Amino acid sequence: MNLAAFFRLIRWKNLLLLLYVQLLLKFLFFTTFNATTNLSFFQFFILVFAILLVTAAGYILNDIIDLKTDLINKPHKVIVADFSTVENIQRLYLITNTIGIGLGIGLSLSVQKPTFSFIFIGASLLLYFYSKKLKSKPLIGNITSSFLVAMSIISLCLFDLNDTIQNNSQQLVIQVTLLLSFFAFLINMVREVVKDIEDINGDYSLKMRTLPIIFGISRAKKSAAFLCLFPIGLLLFIIIKFASEYKFTVLYLGLFTLLPLLYIALKLLSAKTKKHFKKLSMLLKLIMFLGINSLLIFSLNTH
Repeated sequence: MNLAAFFRLIRWKNLLLLLYVQLLLKFLFFTTFNATTNLSFFQFFILVFAILLVTAAGYILNDIIDLKTDLINKPHKVIVADFSTVENIQRLYLITNTIGIGLGIGLSLSVQKPTFSFIFIGASLLLYFYSKKLKSKPLIGNITSSFLVAMSIISLCLFDLNDTIQNNSQQLVIQVTLLLSFFAFLINMVREVVKDIEDINGDYSLKMRTLPIIFGISRAKKSAAFLCLFPIGLLLFIIIKFASEYKFTVLYLGLFTLLPLLYIALKLLSAKTKKHFKKLSMLLKLIMFLGINSLLIFSLNTH
């Protein structure tokens, strides 16, 4: 097995970003605000490892199912082709997914919250149906993908934060974590539509029913620009809410997330080539990273 191809298959950069936000929340943000947490050091890493494995399994499955589309959209970047057989990748998917779900169920039982097992089982099933059916549906696939991104952050909130504690610090931590997950959901929504426009040729050849195929590229661009208004609105809400106490944080958000989002919304209306949409997709990913880093500023901006 080609090791470099394996890391590309599991989207190691995306997994690293996911690991980064979990570590940032647990060991910086929660600690800075003295949040009351439930998980031990070991339990936390079991949770993160389970999330990463289920997510990686989703990426593997997606590449198996999208093989024909990828041969058209990005023929020089077909990761599956770097492996010996598709059967080997299917085996890797089953192993990765099973271990991830098993760890999630084990953790849920150890913290005496057996119903939380359905987070991992449900995420795995949703990833399967997303890759098989939902991805080709207009907006439904985009919403599903974005929901799963948000759930990776919400899961830490559910497992680790004690929501029965009513002090201001605990409630602030819960509120900010949920706002971050909502921000991730909205940014990913925009990015998914942009990626659909970028990949329209391959999707069209396989008779998929994505937003740009049904409504055309022009309307899809306008839809993506319109969707930018939702994270912009959320950022304005956060800025207004925290402006008096966390000035540096809101200044950072304004400069490094709000203004770039406004730029993207405008550029979407004039974008024409595949290269343009790829650049905008990468910028949206960067905005996601910069938004996550606001936790650093937030933690340093305590009073």
